[in-house]
Amino acid sequence: MSTLRLVYLDHEMDVFRPTEAQVRRFADLCGDGADVRRCETEAEFLSLLPEASAVFVWTFRQEWFARAPKLRHLCTPAAGRDYFRVVPPPQVAMHYGTFHGAIMAETALGALLACSHGLLPFASAMRRDGGGETWPRREIMLRSRRLAGQTVAILGFGRIGRAFGALVKPFGATVIGVRRSPAPDPEAADRVLPASEIDEILPLADHLASFLPSGPETEKLLGARRLAMMKPGAFLYNFGRGNLLDEEALAAALRRNALAGAVLDVFREEPLPADSPLRDAPNCFLYPHASAFAPDYLDLYFAKAAAEIRQTHAESQSPDVR
Repeated sequence: MSTLRLVYLDHEMDVFRPTEAQVRRFADLCGDGADVRRCETEAEFLSLLPEASAVFVWTFRQEWFARAPKLRHLCTPAAGRDYFRVVPPPQVAMHYGTFHGAIMAETALGALLACSHGLLPFASAMRRDGGGETWPRREIMLRSRRLAGQTVAILGFGRIGRAFGALVKPFGATVIGVRRSPAPDPEAADRVLPASEIDEILPLADHLASFLPSGPETEKLLGARRLAMMKPGAFLYNFGRGNLLDEEALAAALRRNALAGAVLDVFREEPLPADSPLRDAPNCFLYPHASAFAPDYLDLYFAKAAAEIRQTHAESQSPDVR
């Protein structure tokens, strides 16, 4: 079996930069004496590209394929298909991250609980610069709710959405999953409905969480009309992609108290512009595209990636018996 030569291009974010121990474990997971190299610079990466069987990157340029005659796998930890704008040659397979649910589901559940019990809406009320009541017990009493008996709707009921639903269900909430091709999933949802029924679902949800990818079909899926259809006092969460929302319409809905709040991890433009109407919208809680951050991010990714690469490499080396 030929030697697997794998190249990982570093990222500026620490959580995406593997340690030497992680690189060694990754090589062991790939097996067959795999040669894994970590590159800190693009120049170093390009120098190793001609011998690479597989590369692990956050970005890749179309012209780089010409430098990589032995390349068979273009891999990224990112789940979204919008990270690459390249057309790989026929011999190169694309691999995306499929491990994020374990991390993002916990982040989303934390936001859900914090909103439902008033921890986020009132977290700063008692600070001198909080602008609210100095002892807001009555306000919290009126807003705090257990998840039991509430309805949580999940737009984008794929790997991440199902992981989130599986965490929510034990709290006694009614979970509705929404996806293009619905199928029963009793461990993660009470019902799974087609995306065509979104207008019927919106008035039912106390919490509406999205894990949808970007694309023409999700462009401003939640605009002014649909935001107005949401249940009064509902919370909105977006952990998918920022193209989902009409951000001005959401800011307006929050200002008139049509919604109880929103937790947003992704935005139409990132970083979020300083003049975005979301920055001063009431009860709008903003995260910098960070819902998947965790110390074991790359451990989870490398375990999945190594299994895929090991399997496809073995298949490519097997004699064709027909």
